Amino acid sequence: MVLLLIGQWYTSEAIPRTHNPLLPPSESDLFQHAVHNYAGLLIGALVLLRIGLRMFPPQSLLPRLTNWRDRTSQAVHWALYFSLLGQVAAGFVTSYLWAPAARFHVLFWNVTLILVGLHIAAAAYHAFRGDGVVWRMIPSTLELLIRPTLRSEERNAAHGSDASRTGQSGTSSSE
Repeated sequence: MVLLLIGQWYTSEAIPRTHNPLLPPSESDLFQHAVHNYAGLLIGALVLLRIGLRMFPPQSLLPRLTNWRDRTSQAVHWALYFSLLGQVAAGFVTSYLWAPAARFHVLFWNVTLILVGLHIAAAAYHAFRGDGVVWRMIPSTLELLIRPTLRSEERNAAHGSDASRTGQSGTSSSE
């Protein structure tokens, strides 16, 4: 998702050049505009998939909203999902139905940047604290490549899993 968003930012520079009435757009600009549109639709599909996965987690992976940090984390995640969906919808409307909707597309982009900044700041905070939250964001297969000496008990503790007490192998949730 991060790479797609960076690609969106990069290819967005070509869009005004493809709509300039005084200069014909270059082939590169037309290609970048198409990549921007289709990548935006892909982002929308991935966000909808992520929302679906988040709505129906296994019972053991349900988040515990016990304090203000948990509630803030949930709020920022849902706000990110909705700002990305709003941006995709506004981009679709701008490209195919009504060009003045570009203002809303830019507004959602700015909201998304603020939320991504909050997300990065929170991740840095948790990395500094060393409380295991950052490891929950990394898929377990990638984690094993990064930290191959991590014992299963430590991995379960880092993921907040009860599997270490029951003797079952733990799973991780990718955020």
